[in-house]
Amino acid sequence: MSHYKLHSFSSEDELETQTISEAVFRPSEIDRLDKSGPFDIKADIASIQSTTLWKSSSRSGYRARYGCPKHNQLELHFIEKGKFEFQVADEEIEAFAQSAVLLRDTRKVAILASPGSSKLSMVIPFDQVAPHINRSRDNAGRGLTTFLSHIQVDASGVGIIHQIATHLLQAADAETLPADAARTPALIHDALMMMFVGLWPKADIQAGSQAVLPRHLERAIDWLEHNADEDVSIERLARLSGASIRSLQNSFRHYLSTTPNTYILQLRLARVHDELLHGAGDESIEKIASRWGFGHMGYFAARYRELYGRTPSDTRKGRPQLK
Repeated sequence: MSHYKLHSFSSEDELETQTISEAVFRPSEIDRLDKSGPFDIKADIASIQSTTLWKSSSRSGYRARYGCPKHNQLELHFIEKGKFEFQVADEEIEAFAQSAVLLRDTRKVAILASPGSSKLSMVIPFDQVAPHINRSRDNAGRGLTTFLSHIQVDASGVGIIHQIATHLLQAADAETLPADAARTPALIHDALMMMFVGLWPKADIQAGSQAVLPRHLERAIDWLEHNADEDVSIERLARLSGASIRSLQNSFRHYLSTTPNTYILQLRLARVHDELLHGAGDESIEKIASRWGFGHMGYFAARYRELYGRTPSDTRKGRPQLK
């Protein structure tokens, strides 16, 4: 799929739909609700900075099964018409129009869409939201564990997320963007990730916060938040947290859907990103990167672009201008 361009398809054949779905997303199975009845599905699909957006509708309804074995992404589904039933991990969700669903575990997903249904969906790599979670003291260390799975679109902020996602998908319909708007999709995407982390409703965990996150993981996250510029090995981090290496690694995977090393990398990249956007502006990118533990600029630049979809110098060019 080319970068940020709208792709549309309409199909009345399950095999064709399945082939298209596998080419865009992942191996999947799609079939009709009634084996003797009709089948149809329409979809508009776009991709921006590793995030995939699509709007699908079906007069006939359908069943779909798919999975992401690496467990490195989440999905948002905004139900616009009809009813959808989701089965994922140990959770079953029945969602109607004007509601939204967050799938945190996409290793094995089953969806049942009713006739006349439609929804706007997003596949988001965890890497795209992790920097914003890491910067938020309310969410740091908890990942997505407190984010509610099923909410109403009229909940505070969620309707805005839906509207911006819709705008981002519709904007991809243009064949080209003006030169002065070339960075607009990326900026909207970044704003959307920040809004999702900040505005998506979360469970009230104050009364039982210790049960939500193991204490050793809290200690590890707190130390990293205050010492992200220091060299640290997994052995040292385990000692500081009071847990074994294996327990710490398992906790990072279970609660944050990542590894300690990846968490540290994303945290440091987020600190560089913040300085490029909001720092003094007179330091070299090399000096900023070095301060946050990056000794090899080629490695730093590659990881930065992988996470943010643009180069560090492009980020600096897009920093807010003081009036």
